[in-house]
Amino acid sequence: MTYNYLQEETKDIIDYIKNELTFTNRLNLLASGKQSGKQQATEELNEKLFNVDSVTGNGSGSYTFNTLQAERNLVGNWEILRTAIDELDPSFDAIHKGAEACDVLVRIYLLPTAIDDAITKLWKKDENS
Repeated sequence: MTYNYLQEETKDIIDYIKNELTFTNRLNLLASGKQSGKQQATEELNEKLFNVDSVTGNGSGSYTFNTLQAERNLVGNWEILRTAIDELDPSFDAIHKGAEACDVLVRIYLLPTAIDDAITKLWKKDENS
């Protein structure tokens, strides 16, 4: 089964919001979305999460801390890796950098979309509570 980067990163972001943000910050995040502040909330989270290892792996250079697992995550995801390279770093040498760097690059590329998905899921859950 192909690893679903977007789904897994969205889960990581939801976990981060629930476990790492204070109650007040979570309330402000949810409130900002209801007041059309979703873009601002997304930008703030993007800034916070860009280097968080449990979300992107960019802080240390590895999300998995395991080359074999990073390789497994990439299987079937070559097109998204190619898009991430094209859009973020056309000079990125995937062979030279290795699987863990490729895995991190995909996560960085998907971060804004995953944040948007996480916020949407949290708002829906909040509205249904």
